[in-house]
Amino acid sequence: MGWVAKAIILLIGLSLLGTVFWFFGIVCLGYLILAWRTGKGAGTRSSLRGLLVRPRYLLAGSLGMLSLVAFASGGTFSPILFLFLACVVFVWPRLPLGALVSRAVPLDDTILLRSSTIPFVWHSVAEVKPGAEDFARALASYEGRLMIVKPGAVYAHVRAFALDSKGAEGKVTEEFRRIAKSVTPGGAYLLPLDSASSAQAFRKKIIQIPSTGDGLPDPGPDLLVIDSSGGFVSRSGSYNAAPGPASGPFFPGSTKVLRRSPLTWEVLEKLGKRLRWPEPDSFSNLLQSVHASRQEALSERLAGLESSGAKVKVQALGGDEVELSRAQLRAIFSIYS
Repeated sequence: MGWVAKAIILLIGLSLLGTVFWFFGIVCLGYLILAWRTGKGAGTRSSLRGLLVRPRYLLAGSLGMLSLVAFASGGTFSPILFLFLACVVFVWPRLPLGALVSRAVPLDDTILLRSSTIPFVWHSVAEVKPGAEDFARALASYEGRLMIVKPGAVYAHVRAFALDSKGAEGKVTEEFRRIAKSVTPGGAYLLPLDSASSAQAFRKKIIQIPSTGDGLPDPGPDLLVIDSSGGFVSRSGSYNAAPGPASGPFFPGSTKVLRRSPLTWEVLEKLGKRLRWPEPDSFSNLLQSVHASRQEALSERLAGLESSGAKVKVQALGGDEVELSRAQLRAIFSIYS
């Protein structure tokens, strides 16, 4: 079934929801859901790429029509509600939603930063450490958001919605665990940062700059944000440092859909010619050791563990001693378990 026929069924279904024939409206919407689920695949994905904006206009028009139906049926509050929703959907890309959740406040002794304006939005960052194998190749199947900072530091950024810090920590850890499984072992590992380190790394004032093509303006922005899924980069955002002090850590939330989704591997290979990827270090050795011994008992996964004030000194199996915060150590073992 083509998208025009589906659009007509959607309009009919939404229109019937405000009448005594609401049951048939539910049937129409249920049919569309089943058609969408059974039709997912490469063909569906490629056909939707040419309709990146149209579904939003379609939904806004459907809500507007539903508002008219509700008004004709004698409704008082429902027409206003549907009309308001139609307006929100129509102007959705222009709403400053990203800025509302981008400014964050670090939470002590955790890997979390809480949004300064919306208290149930949480951020967490992990530095992507290189392994012995090719770095770009290892991230070819990366699933999630990468933030690439000149001269070549790479960070994984996750955002979670939770009512408290305990729920948020569980969600971001689970997301990092999922991301770690999409990365090729031996080529890259995730080193979660505690809140203070994350705040320091992203306490910058930035401005978004226009991007074209693959979202990588030459010679490259100070900060590039890419969203990857299924081996392709679907969205990107480019930023440069702005003069003046920053009031706190800021995580850019505004990315744009790319007309053509390049391979993640291709984008990183291209970036590698402009930037300088980091070299493996003692943290890389620790993460490699923890990942390789994830089936072993906790006491067998480290050669040494010693508390030192607010930090913990950890020695990997056959590796150097490194210093971590307790929040980092907890997160590492939660991710690579």
